Amino acid sequence: MSRMSWTLNRPLADQHTAPSRLWVAKLYYLIFFAAVGAIAPFFNVYLGAQGLTGTQIGIIGSLPPIMALLANPFWGAVADRWQIHQKVLALCTLGAGLISFPFLWISGFWPILILVVVMVFFRAPAPALVDSAVMDIVGRTGASYGRQRLFGSIGFVTVSYGLGQFLTAGNLDAMFWIHGLLLAVGCTLLALLLPIQRLGQRTNLFAGLKLMHKQAGYSSFLAMNVLMGAGAASFISFIGLRILALGGTEAQVGMAYALNSVTEIPVLFAGAALLVRFRSSHLIVVGLLGFAAVYCFMALATSPLWILAASPVLGLLYGGFWLAVVTYASKSAPVGMSATGQALVGAAQGGLGWSLGSIIGGILWDGLGGSAVFFAAASAMVAAAVVYGVGRRRAHGDAGASA
Repeated sequence: MSRMSWTLNRPLADQHTAPSRLWVAKLYYLIFFAAVGAIAPFFNVYLGAQGLTGTQIGIIGSLPPIMALLANPFWGAVADRWQIHQKVLALCTLGAGLISFPFLWISGFWPILILVVVMVFFRAPAPALVDSAVMDIVGRTGASYGRQRLFGSIGFVTVSYGLGQFLTAGNLDAMFWIHGLLLAVGCTLLALLLPIQRLGQRTNLFAGLKLMHKQAGYSSFLAMNVLMGAGAASFISFIGLRILALGGTEAQVGMAYALNSVTEIPVLFAGAALLVRFRSSHLIVVGLLGFAAVYCFMALATSPLWILAASPVLGLLYGGFWLAVVTYASKSAPVGMSATGQALVGAAQGGLGWSLGSIIGGILWDGLGGSAVFFAAASAMVAAAVVYGVGRRRAHGDAGASA
């Protein structure tokens, strides 16, 4: 079913200003993911330096995604229902940025947990809101989503690698300053400039959600994202600690994240051509099985150098995978519900999936060590590919029967 047949409201004309304002989207991606790059590679190193156990680190990594599971649909629905995407996006980044600063003086499991939950409540919906705006512009202007999103990879690589060169376990304050200032100042101001199309009427959210649920294969798509998020959480939450456990340094932790992200850039740049040549379903399945193979390799690694050598492959796979996922989510959403559609992906992958992966990863880390964590992550990716593939076959079978 085409997206046009799902139209609930007619959009107001806004086709002349959007292309000239795509620089805002590029700069937003750059600054937002630079902020993420300042904290994501080193946060669990910070938790370990605070004296937390693997199980406590797993809990801190699991409860905030549950908050994301609620926050993504909530903020996406608010933005779509009242057509206030810019204001919602600005509020989210401002809140997440300000919450970053108390990490500089608090300590202990419970205070850290509470701060992380609040920060995630505001930060988690931001990528989905921006993706929905950019995909809308792409659909109306013929621009390339990948060529906007690649600036996020550039920002992440630059900051994660740069910080990794001088951060130590005893001096991690800089990551909170950079994360907080980039979000609270840079992203908040850019959010108000982002060219987001408004509709003439309010969106009927319940009718739109019902249409999305009825779409053949959509449920398996969300289930795939849950399993993928679980596998990715186990990897991302413990890759830094695994590198250190193998005798690596904080600089190598930053290098691993940088190598992972830098190879996304050429894939995203060629995103439009990639989607023309390959089906989105193929990119998704290849990505998932590729993730599984790399995780198994990392599980068997006996030196941080082997992990660094394999990290670029993940970026190549993730670039194509993410292009396919965002494109599918955009095409599946009724007009006026693009933010909600992208938010549901975030809730499934970064919410429920991330929570499960963090809990399981933390338990395995304490009980069986890093290799078990990465083998479990690989298993989750294989399961995601199977669920998605079975769902697509059933959807095609139902379509053939109805025809």
